Amino acid sequence: MEELHTTEALDREILEDARKKALKILKAADDLASSSKAAWEKKLNRSEKKVRSDYEQKESQLQLEIMARLPMDKRRIRSETIDRFLNKAMEEFLASLDRASLLYIMKKDLEKKKEEISSGFFGSPDRPETASLRYRALSKEECGALVESSFGGISFSYTEDPLYIITGSFPALVMDFPRLRITVSVDKAAEALLLEKRAELAAALLGNIEDLTLPVSAVNTTAASGAVTGCYDNGGGNG
Repeated sequence: MEELHTTEALDREILEDARKKALKILKAADDLASSSKAAWEKKLNRSEKKVRSDYEQKESQLQLEIMARLPMDKRRIRSETIDRFLNKAMEEFLASLDRASLLYIMKKDLEKKKEEISSGFFGSPDRPETASLRYRALSKEECGALVESSFGGISFSYTEDPLYIITGSFPALVMDFPRLRITVSVDKAAEALLLEKRAELAAALLGNIEDLTLPVSAVNTTAASGAVTGCYDNGGGNG
């Protein structure tokens, strides 16, 4: 009987010891889980703060870049709008001119080109006697009349440009000498005028409009011809 009690007591001691060990293991596991959870939360908070900080920094940098670019974009838009208005006005103006006025523009351009060429070219003993001439949107007779006044004494061979290799929409001619090429074009003359008188033409065409980002339809361009005509008149009248 006493042996039975001793065995039961031993069993209870073993079970109690096992229970204590199990509790100790569970507590250690719980402590480890709590510690790991705290470490991960701390790491997550640091990562979140870094991500937020990086995002805010990039957002701030982007805002600075946008604000710095706005004036440039506005100037670009204003410039493109002015050019669009001027080109449209010039195209409408040239389309409204009669034949005599177009030929007059070519004549003045031809005279200007000759003045820009070194006098030694046409005044030297080896002055060219012949040259080739290609023309577009002109007649052979009109070409002859144009070059005779400035290049009399030179014999030209005339070739029409039916495929419009010479760029542009209005009358043009190209003279090829042995050492020189001269291009005379209403389109090129208009481009040169726009480049030289851009500010004056813009003021005449657009007046005091502050917001040049308005659509084309919002601006009355019917007065454009008068503005551009004035500039041509200043160059010597019209035909």
